[in-house]
Amino acid sequence: MALSQPLSPPDPGWTLTTAALSSSISALGGSDCSAQGIVQMQTLAFPSLDEPMLIEMRLRQRQRTQQRHRLIARAVGAGVGLATGMAIDGFDMGDLGSAFMGGVAGDVTAEALNGLSDAELDKLDLRWAVAPDSLQFHQRRHGRPLHRVLLMRLSDNHLRTTCAVRFSDGFLAFFARELFQCELAPFDRTRRLSGKGAMPESSAQPRTVGELPCSDGRSRPFQAVMTDQGPLLAMEFVTPHHSIY
Repeated sequence: MALSQPLSPPDPGWTLTTAALSSSISALGGSDCSAQGIVQMQTLAFPSLDEPMLIEMRLRQRQRTQQRHRLIARAVGAGVGLATGMAIDGFDMGDLGSAFMGGVAGDVTAEALNGLSDAELDKLDLRWAVAPDSLQFHQRRHGRPLHRVLLMRLSDNHLRTTCAVRFSDGFLAFFARELFQCELAPFDRTRRLSGKGAMPESSAQPRTVGELPCSDGRSRPFQAVMTDQGPLLAMEFVTPHHSIY
């Protein structure tokens, strides 16, 4: 496996060796490589936050709460009507049970966020869902997420690595170091995007410069890529089955 080919173009003036990989430092904490210089795929297979699902759950919860409040108000009105002999137009006592036992009709998507005020977003704990580091924001600017990428660069004589997502326009979105905190177990301690990234320069074609040994027994090619953040090395790999990016 070729780990010591000069990185040119772009050429930062160093070579990628087993020693460099074994001493590499990950932006997400620890190292993405073993002491033998092998890329640890299990380290890169962390779950990402399923933002569309969490958004939908929050919005459906809000919709159910609003429906309950309306039906309770109508039930109170019906009680007053029965006591006074007045009819309450359109109210059926069966509606109340169905509101508590049934689901919510209608297709609720992330687009519904656009109609919410800042106060409503805060109440639903969804302010993050419209921020520049959200998946929705990235998709609007860069298209759909394609696959994950291990990025490498030399900084202060150390090999620095991080995990990113490549979008359809080529943008490389970095994952955030901090884990997402949520009271719902499926979403707690997952990773989101950081709002930072690198865009490959259209005038400079990526060039395959070697292969990296990985813990799953495969060797994956890596490329030298010139970006608006400087030269990077990039190794693509398939997004884990449990995550959408």
